[in-house]
Parts: sequence; structure tokens; C-alpha cells
Amino acid sequence: MNSLDHRLLRYFVAVAEELHFGRAAERLRMAQPPLSQRIAELEKTLGFQLFERTKRKVALTPAGQQLLTDARAILADMAQATVRARAAADGQTGVLRIGLNYSAPFHPVPSEIFRRFIRRYPNVRLELQQDTGARQLDALARDALDICFLWPTHDDTPLDIEFAPLDNDEIQLVVPQTHALARKPRLVAEDLKGELVFLMPWQTRTDFHDILLAACNAKGFAIATRTDIIQMPFVMNIVAAGQGVTFVPEFLGRIRPAGTVFRPVSFLPQKARLMPLCLAYRKNGPSTLVRNFTALCPQ
Repeated sequence: MNSLDHRLLRYFVAVAEELHFGRAAERLRMAQPPLSQRIAELEKTLGFQLFERTKRKVALTPAGQQLLTDARAILADMAQATVRARAAADGQTGVLRIGLNYSAPFHPVPSEIFRRFIRRYPNVRLELQQDTGARQLDALARDALDICFLWPTHDDTPLDIEFAPLDNDEIQLVVPQTHALARKPRLVAEDLKGELVFLMPWQTRTDFHDILLAACNAKGFAIATRTDIIQMPFVMNIVAAGQGVTFVPEFLGRIRPAGTVFRPVSFLPQKARLMPLCLAYRKNGPSTLVRNFTALCPQ
């Protein structure tokens, strides 16, 4: 059939259900002669009769009865296809690929955004992937991720990635419960002298790292650091075993391992103590799914 297939099927179904060309024409809001002409064209194209016509009645032929069954199914499928396509266009369905660093799942903000999104868009499937911030940004650039949660660094400024701030968490020092610093009223930079300090690799590319090292150098010493572990919850357990100290955002106090104490680091300026959790996504043409997700983020 030609490009009028869908319309011809609608015409045919109307006549087949009404079994009266006049009533079918009224239902379709068209004149009867053009409707009769379209049905005749359809029968000519198919090569067989769909209706038996007399002066008194219109009846379906066996072929017409079969086509009515199939045409109803085809039109219903087409209607559903339109509904599904509209839902996809509106971001009501589909798959959203989300990256998380190893600590973001413990942060209350991503959890709240997920709850809002699932309530609002229950038919969208969320695919969650955990990785380091650097690899997440690479995945964004390669279109292997749609969006990700991370803490930006000096290196994470590609022109095609947007960083939307979500929350600021203050960095705190984690020490063993038995450590002398756990009981000291106020910490100073000199308290880190001689300590093994665990730092996340991404922390070494932030203002926090630069200012921390400068504060220690100003007091005449350099801190001993270890940066080969990429998961902060794991590092806190090492600290709990008495192997060193570490700096983590305060929200991780919710999963504080037994035997650790969180201490403020007020000897650093506030700018260095704040870790901005951000949502990252491609600037150029974010999808409707991404726009719907970001619209639910706290402003």
C-alpha cells in the first residue's frame, strides 16, 4: 500500500464496524462519496472484495472479516507506538547511565535525588556504575555515561563538561580513637608532623591538597603521604587499625568505622576545607533524561 495505509485502514474499520457508508462517513467527519471511493481503491489495490454491497445492506466478506481483525490490531499497535515514542521524547522511559565515585553512594544528596527521580519517572531504568572521577569523566566524553557524581579537581575542566554544584562538605581528619589527636581540643598543622597521611589520588589535584602542603611547609616540615588507595571507606578502616590518619568529607561520619574519631581541621582556611559535590554531564545537547534528572537536583 501507499503512504495512506494508516488512513485507509481507519476508513475500512469505520465502514466495517458501522456496516453503513453514511454512518461511517459521519463518524469520520467526511463526505460519503470520497469514503466510498477510498474503499473501492483499497479493494482494487488488494485485488479482492472486502464488502458485499446491496441496496439494502453492507456486509463483510470473509476477507473483510479477517482484515478487520488485523486492522484493529495494527491501528492499536500504531497508537501504542505513538504513546511509547511520546513517552521517550518526554523522558518518561529509557535508560539513564549514572556514574558514582566510591563514596557518593553514602552521601545523602544523591540518594535523595534518586528517590525523587524514581517517584517522578518510574519507567526510566537507572544504570549505576562506580568508578574514579577521572574515569567517569572519560566515560562522559565517550558517551558511555550520561551523568555522574564527583568532586572536581584542577584537571577536570574539559570544555564540553558541565559541573553543577550540589552540596559542600567540610573535610575532617580521621584518627584512631586511641590516638593523642583524638583528645586534643584544637588541631594545628604541626599535629601532622610524623604522621602517615592517606590521601585519595583525586585529593592531590585540589586546592585542599595545595593549601595543606603549604601550611605544613610553612611550619618547616613535609607530611608523609600515601595515595595508592582510591576508596575512602576502606582507608578509614586502615586508620581504625592504627596505620595512619586521613582526610574525608564529614558526611562519611555516617559510616564511621568503630575505633575512629572525626576531628575538624580549622587550621586550614574554609575554602580548602570544603569539598563541592558536583553533578557532571555533557554541555552539548543534554538529553531529555539528563534535563529531567538535573531539574530534580537541589538548587
